[in-house]
Amino acid sequence: MYNRGGQLSPSDARFRLTVLGIGTLAEQVYLHLVESGAESAADTITEALGASPRVVQDALDLLEHQLLVTRTPVQPPRYSARPPEPALESLIARMGEELAQARLYARELHGRYRESGPHGGPEELLEIVVGEREVLRHYEHLLAGARSEVSVFTKPPYVVPDRPQDVGEVLRSERAGIQRGVRYRTVYDSAAVDEPFTLGLARDSMAVGEEARFAPELPMKLLLRDREIGFLPLRTEAPEAGSLIVRPSPLLDALVALFESVWARAVPLAPVHDPDAAGELDERSQRILVLMAGGLKDESIARALGTSRRTVQKHVSLIMDALGARTRFQAALRARERGWLDDWR
Repeated sequence: MYNRGGQLSPSDARFRLTVLGIGTLAEQVYLHLVESGAESAADTITEALGASPRVVQDALDLLEHQLLVTRTPVQPPRYSARPPEPALESLIARMGEELAQARLYARELHGRYRESGPHGGPEELLEIVVGEREVLRHYEHLLAGARSEVSVFTKPPYVVPDRPQDVGEVLRSERAGIQRGVRYRTVYDSAAVDEPFTLGLARDSMAVGEEARFAPELPMKLLLRDREIGFLPLRTEAPEAGSLIVRPSPLLDALVALFESVWARAVPLAPVHDPDAAGELDERSQRILVLMAGGLKDESIARALGTSRRTVQKHVSLIMDALGARTRFQAALRARERGWLDDWR
């Protein structure tokens, strides 16, 4: 395996770690420790490889930094290789994260480049992102970079993170944005309350300051950041297929207008404070009235409020009696006529 100088033969095809930032000599040191299967002192490795003590020590320091070798606390220290497969997989994963962040930063720089002058053509207005992990990463990146507002349409099916920490990252980005003054507005499709994951996420988001509303049926899934960039799935029914990034253009203007139109008609999930309504309906009935007016069914209202369907039906009957209505539609119309829903807009 080694030539007379103690180096690996050029014909040896095992130089594979340079792509991970591990130089040829460092790989030789690592291979020596892997194949020796025992702890070795730096001078032993130096003698075996026929390299200078300083170069070998630098290689050992690099391998230790990359968590590929361990060092004993005794003096002089002795080194041993960590199990190669998990150690290298961990290094590959860390580098993958760094490369992904570099890719996102490149996109950010490209955006600044475009803003600095008349660069590029129409093809720069749209970009496709493919893969569940990349979609989630871009979503988190957009949240983290928001300066003034984030507007979202959300409806099933969802790209559910395969790692619990991904959900935490989204909430941390949202909380950090709200703390620095970013306004977060989300319209949840009424079907969202049938998804325990999404309903729980909605409650957590509202707890940190998100403004949340429900709509009977959203036209699409959408994220708008600062009215400067849009993010929507290529196929609503298959979000894992990829997403489309929309930059400033008439299309982005149309998406912003669509969001504002739906937001104005959507139903907020928060207590009403109408004094006239309070005189005839208790707080639970007021909240149910608002969700009912938004088109949600009894099962969905029950899930949204964390109560039973029987309780919802009881309150619906009280609401219809108070309004003298025979149908839910008529009840919603009369509630609007009395101004009971005005505080929700």
